[in-house]
Amino acid sequence: MFDKGSVNEVLKNAYSLNGDTIELRRWFHQHPESSLKEYSTSKKIKEELKKLGIEYNSVGETGIVGVIKGGGNGFVIGLRADIDALEIQEQNQVNYKSLNEGLMHACGHDGHISSLITAARILQNEKEHLLGTVKLIFQSAEEIGYGADLIIKSGLVSDVKAFFGLHVTPRIKTGQVSLVSGIIMAGANNLKIELNGKSGHGAQPNQGIDAIFAGSAIIQSLQQIVSRECDPVEPIVITVGTFNAGTRANIIANKAFLNGTVRVVTEESRKNVSKAVKRVVKDIAAAFRIKAKVECEYATPIVINDTSLYHVAVSATKEILSEEAIVHLPVEMVTDDFAVFSTVAPAFYAKVGVAAAGSEKPAYPLHHENFNLDENSLAICSALFVEFTHQYFSSSIPGGTTI
Repeated sequence: MFDKGSVNEVLKNAYSLNGDTIELRRWFHQHPESSLKEYSTSKKIKEELKKLGIEYNSVGETGIVGVIKGGGNGFVIGLRADIDALEIQEQNQVNYKSLNEGLMHACGHDGHISSLITAARILQNEKEHLLGTVKLIFQSAEEIGYGADLIIKSGLVSDVKAFFGLHVTPRIKTGQVSLVSGIIMAGANNLKIELNGKSGHGAQPNQGIDAIFAGSAIIQSLQQIVSRECDPVEPIVITVGTFNAGTRANIIANKAFLNGTVRVVTEESRKNVSKAVKRVVKDIAAAFRIKAKVECEYATPIVINDTSLYHVAVSATKEILSEEAIVHLPVEMVTDDFAVFSTVAPAFYAKVGVAAAGSEKPAYPLHHENFNLDENSLAICSALFVEFTHQYFSSSIPGGTTI
């Protein structure tokens, strides 16, 4: 277990509230909801903000931006938590298991929500001493890369000068925090392919034009773009996640629909890979006498941590934990639309360890039906949100000092 013995006052405060944080986290875990359908989740968050006396505005049907106005006339900081869940059937046998069939907080967003609510509680209690205003961003639809844009278009964060977010990760232990300056996560393009052939009897394939056969060849050929057209030391991923075709076992499929994702870490690669995907699909389809439609369009930006905010994050983590707690995870090819906030102001995204420190068993990865987090990590998440705020205001406002 993570040693809570030698911690600073912010973390002690967060741990004193961790029972409430855990209770909240378990409620959200039991009530997961799909992207843009987080109705019960949103209602619960609003109830908690009302209890704390925090004003808020709705964004769309489920997004929320709360406001804590400090006593000073300083900068505005945005703290973000994503609130949607995944279409996964939970396999954990715990008394707070998901009550919603086929849905699960397998990405830890339940921990993000509850930790930000606790951070809001701490910041609200000290608001007269805060050197600026805090915007609490409870964002819908992260899993489909849509919610951050809704928040920005609302105009409610146009005055924010810096955004901080965090994500739990089982790749590191509770008590560790990954802080990296620069690129930390990939950008994505959505891949959509429609193939049109000709129906025929399964026993007479020469009389049809097989969309399944062409689709299979296209999937194989797309992988050659990465292995033969891209720099081998630069991470690039092309994945076809769905392949839908056919109506019966003895009918040549006349249509096929493929959907996938492309992940890159540079905008130059995004442009080059998109062109290559379109070329390969059309050329392979033509070789099979298939008519093809292909889209490989921009979905999410590359997640790039601001260098100046990196130093703020390092100071905050040292303050609540230690210098030894800081690790540096390599770039991951997963995406997060938190990157969209960087179009408004500098942004920084931390990764917080949630693998139980004393456990002999390896932690299940994110998006796994058995994923669960060490609830000792929730207080660390809450404390980081608070200390990011303290350190940012202290470093950004002339004469400012941390609380």
